[in-house]
Amino acid sequence: MTTHELAASVVQLAVPMANPNVPTGADFKDWVLVIAGNIFIAILVLRAIGHYFKREWGELFGHIAAGVLVGGLIYANNQTINVLKGFWGLLSGGN
Repeated sequence: MTTHELAASVVQLAVPMANPNVPTGADFKDWVLVIAGNIFIAILVLRAIGHYFKREWGELFGHIAAGVLVGGLIYANNQTINVLKGFWGLLSGGN
């Protein structure tokens, strides 16, 4: 197989992926993230209310911090992933 034939076969494989009518599952992923995230945040809020009434301030602030983190991961997941990649690049010495 020559390089031209190989390049032509790669182009043929990539053409259906560029078709916007082919489902990618991105909408389903977003739907699952939003539903699961809302359930998780609701649980965090209920537990935080319990900690508030028991006057357990450390646990309350921990739940607030966890809620902010989960909210960031769910509602701005691409930006959060980019920030985490940047931090990892700083820690590992990469670009």
